[in-house]
Amino acid sequence: GRSSGTEKQWYQRRVLRGNKKGMIDLTRPFSSTDPRLGVAVKEVDPRIHFALNCGSKGCPPIRVYSADKLESQLTRATKSFLVSGGCEVDGESRRVSLSPILKWYSSDFGKTEGDMLKWICRFIGATEKGRLLQELVDTKQYRIVWQGYDWGLNH
Repeated sequence: GRSSGTEKQWYQRRVLRGNKKGMIDLTRPFSSTDPRLGVAVKEVDPRIHFALNCGSKGCPPIRVYSADKLESQLTRATKSFLVSGGCEVDGESRRVSLSPILKWYSSDFGKTEGDMLKWICRFIGATEKGRLLQELVDTKQYRIVWQGYDWGLNH
């Protein structure tokens, strides 16, 4: 049986995150002899975090995805989430305010906070916010703060 969380979280932690340990897991979800390990992705695509939705207001918007357009749809969902509040940049205070989704799954976005910010720049680089973030990353002059998360039901 499933130890905790919703079915979406079960698939996300075990299958879509390549059998990585979750925030509350002490070990990897599937052992090396577990036959379910065969369906886990080999390499995590962090864009999944901006496509999956648990129904709370803090989640990305609900969208329908299709196999033939998945690459562009995941990219669009990621950029949309980041530019519409998931990443806020204040150049004056050098503060970068990020959605806690990026914190909860931080290992999917890189080994360091700098790696995470560089990953974000790939999606928002063409925007004013992206140019400002890139400048902060290049100079290593930034402070990350984590936004609150709205667990309220998204009607």
